[in-house]
Amino acid sequence: MIIPYIYTIGILIIVAWMATSSLLIGISIWQENPKAFFLQNAEIKEIEAEQVIQDTAFSIIIKPFVQSNFHQVIFRGIFLLFIWFLLFLLIPVAFKRLKRFKFMNLEFEVDNIEQAAIETVEISGTKAKLMAYFTGDDASGRTLEFLFRSAIDFKEVLEYFLEETQIGYKNYPIHGAFSFQVYTRDTPEKLIDLIEESKETGEAVVFNKTDELNIWKKNFLVYHFTYDDLEFITVIESFTYSFDIIDKYLFELLHKTIAKNIENIEYMVALTNSEQMENQ
Repeated sequence: MIIPYIYTIGILIIVAWMATSSLLIGISIWQENPKAFFLQNAEIKEIEAEQVIQDTAFSIIIKPFVQSNFHQVIFRGIFLLFIWFLLFLLIPVAFKRLKRFKFMNLEFEVDNIEQAAIETVEISGTKAKLMAYFTGDDASGRTLEFLFRSAIDFKEVLEYFLEETQIGYKNYPIHGAFSFQVYTRDTPEKLIDLIEESKETGEAVVFNKTDELNIWKKNFLVYHFTYDDLEFITVIESFTYSFDIIDKYLFELLHKTIAKNIENIEYMVALTNSEQMENQ
């Protein structure tokens, strides 16, 4: 990108102007009055006595800085640099390779908006592929493999697909490592409020820690789901990954799709068994 180079060239031009101006002023003063090169400009002393009496101590201190050509160059240079920095802060794309810089005691950080947008699209696309997989024929075929004596264990199938989801989240581009546990009883007391909220709303509940840098706390996604008059509490937790609304819908879809596939498979098995009984 050409913009970062323009930004750097602008800074170099301002610094070069400051150095050149200071050098020319220094040469001029040295040629006219070598003492003035080291001492205060003699013009500052040409102040009427009445004006000196009226001036405050603050103005007496400030005037030499304001009237000095050296100081004017420095102040103008700093002002130009500040305006240049501010200009490029308003155009974040200029910092595509620059993540953080410091100016005096101020530290600025500019996110790479373009890269963040690409990553968001990739992450959302990966989650969408997982949803498509859950609702596809492959997932239905995997569910059929759990058939045992005309019935399928919902929890067993759920844990299998949660493991597959766990692998998918851990890899690029999500990088969302998490652990999970499916409860049918003896749920953790610390999650009672989230479980009750999920039970009342019928939706998954997300609780992310406020301080993402706190490695001792976890983010939680809790979902209360009822199947065949049995209650299942799915708890997904992570130290590093923050759950969002897409995760919420994804895990809800997983539970509902598994339940639907099991019902369809068990219905077809029951129908096939009844036909075989009639044929006998």
